[in-house]
Amino acid sequence: MKSETQTRVEIGQLIDERPLSLLQILVMVMSFLVVWLDGYHIQSMSLVVPTLAAEWSVKSTDFKLVVSSALIGILLGSAFIASLGDSWGRRKILIISMVIIGISSIGTGYSTTMMHLVIWRFLTGLGLGSSIANATALTSDYVPSKRRAALVTVMFSGVSIGAFTSGYIAAPIIAHFGWRGLFVIGGAVPLFVAVLLALALPESLRLLLAKDPENPRIPKILARMAPDVDPRSVFARKQDVKRQSALELLSKTYMKGTLLLWFVFFVNMFILYLLVLWLPTLLSTQGWSASRAMRGAVMIQLGGVMGGLILSWYVDKGRTVVATITAYLLCGVAFVLFAVLPSTGISWWLLLLVVGAGISGGQFVINALAAGFYPTIIRSTGVGWAFSIGRIGAVLSGFAGGLILERQVAPFAVLGMLVVPVLMCVAGVYMFKNTFQPAPAAAMAGKR
Repeated sequence: MKSETQTRVEIGQLIDERPLSLLQILVMVMSFLVVWLDGYHIQSMSLVVPTLAAEWSVKSTDFKLVVSSALIGILLGSAFIASLGDSWGRRKILIISMVIIGISSIGTGYSTTMMHLVIWRFLTGLGLGSSIANATALTSDYVPSKRRAALVTVMFSGVSIGAFTSGYIAAPIIAHFGWRGLFVIGGAVPLFVAVLLALALPESLRLLLAKDPENPRIPKILARMAPDVDPRSVFARKQDVKRQSALELLSKTYMKGTLLLWFVFFVNMFILYLLVLWLPTLLSTQGWSASRAMRGAVMIQLGGVMGGLILSWYVDKGRTVVATITAYLLCGVAFVLFAVLPSTGISWWLLLLVVGAGISGGQFVINALAAGFYPTIIRSTGVGWAFSIGRIGAVLSGFAGGLILERQVAPFAVLGMLVVPVLMCVAGVYMFKNTFQPAPAAAMAGKR
């Protein structure tokens, strides 16, 4: 029974002091499904390039613009559409994004020219870009600060699992339904997810309390999360934000953290997407069969899930810098070993797993840091712009990979060259020391 004189409680404190409710788990699961689509769709295009090139009698490198168009869409969606989640609501943007992804993916499956592919993939990217940032922000809004890094990482592992799923189902789907089947299926799923979101996903409770404390949805959401708490007793602490726009990210309060996040997002995503987009082709060039190359490429994603979960534990314990730098250095050693160890047998598979743990796992960590660094009312904007800057690196990696392949550089040499950007990530993370240490969950708790 609710007390008539119940003490007022700040929403962050309420979430931190209670075990996860079914509603919070539901938010995480649905956000997982949303980001799963990012991994599936980005990996799918790289997997069908060899098949599509043979069918259309063109070179794999002719798909540079197709591969990069989705990344350009993600870049623009992350920067200019994702931020609408802070004003329109995260739930609404997620539903609209799922519909865009569904329609454009089906359109990709019915493409008959290179330009059709470019257009549809660009639109798919817009939907992906706007959805990823809002799913990350929504999950961060609903999880306890002391476990934020771990729980955001669990949610965001959907990206790697989506890519892993795509890699393992691509060969049989292409064999039975052709390359188009991969995109038709990839269009049906987000349309189904859109219906699920519309029926069950709540709006961000933190966002509603911060912007509109009298919103009638607040008591309904609280009844699902904490039915014993009087909605009138719950409030959101005033946040240190002067304007709800991207310019706030570069204000004195947030500038240093923002620039550091942008730097590491840019470099890490350059490495990650060069691997995601071009590794199947690189492995095929090394003599791997098409199906083996597809499965080898998704070892990056499997390593990412494993590495991300381990690293997030250290982040929540306040050991962000040491843990992440260690992971990057191990990754750098693995890149060097590609030139030493034979590509046959198990050695390259294990190296791909280590690389995934460092690069993809490192991406999970900085995603969680970004989500924890910004206050609720600019969280979608902050996370969206971090992803957008990162996608600039991803776009450049799409073109860079194509140019490298055109020059027929040996696969082990391509992988060895990635040691340089890995060391740049080490330098960037080292500078996190005074901004994100201890973990943002603890350091920034007072701003929530």
